[in-house]
Amino acid sequence: MLEIRNINAGYGDFHILHDVSLNVTRGEMVAVVGANGHGKSTLLKAVCGILPVSDGSVRFNDEEIEGRSAPDLVGRGLVYVAEDRRLFPDMTVLENLELGAFLPQARKMEKQNLERVFDLYPRLAERRGQLCRTLSGGEAQMVALGRGLMSNPTLLAIDEPSLGLAPNLTETMLQTVATLNKEGLTILIVEQSMSLLRGMIDRVYFIEEGVVSAAVPEQVQESL
Repeated sequence: MLEIRNINAGYGDFHILHDVSLNVTRGEMVAVVGANGHGKSTLLKAVCGILPVSDGSVRFNDEEIEGRSAPDLVGRGLVYVAEDRRLFPDMTVLENLELGAFLPQARKMEKQNLERVFDLYPRLAERRGQLCRTLSGGEAQMVALGRGLMSNPTLLAIDEPSLGLAPNLTETMLQTVATLNKEGLTILIVEQSMSLLRGMIDRVYFIEEGVVSAAVPEQVQESL
């Protein structure tokens, strides 16, 4: 479903990713794990059209997509959930969710997807009229993930959903992501710690200083 081959990317003269390659097969939940500052977020941004790829190839559903805009990729089903959530603080929970369905393809599914989000996160249904700047960190992360689902993704790229959350909320959030995957949604997830994802993922890629190596989860667990 997603094939990344030898991509390079960075910020101006600051080269972050070095010939990175990975695959995500339809229906999988694949993780990219590594310490802060080693290129995890840069990788997702490059794949999802937010950061240009200077070299290499990105294919999604057998089409070359490097150089395409983020809105174009969202329309194709490749949706990014940012590490910093990027909510509109002075808009309500419902308004932020509705913005996820701004493209025509997603608008057709807006009612069904909103029901799905509220089923996943009943707390958001209770707070639908509340301004996002008043939400807790956990609630804000629910809105960010919910807004991604409102875009009707076929592959959801999630950047550190546990960031800033208490351990119990982290477990709940990641279990929700695992549930979405079991329901058929393909997931590419970035996290700092392999231990948070153990038992949930099909494959993990470690990234260090912008270079990626791959291992299956069982081998990773044995080595930890």
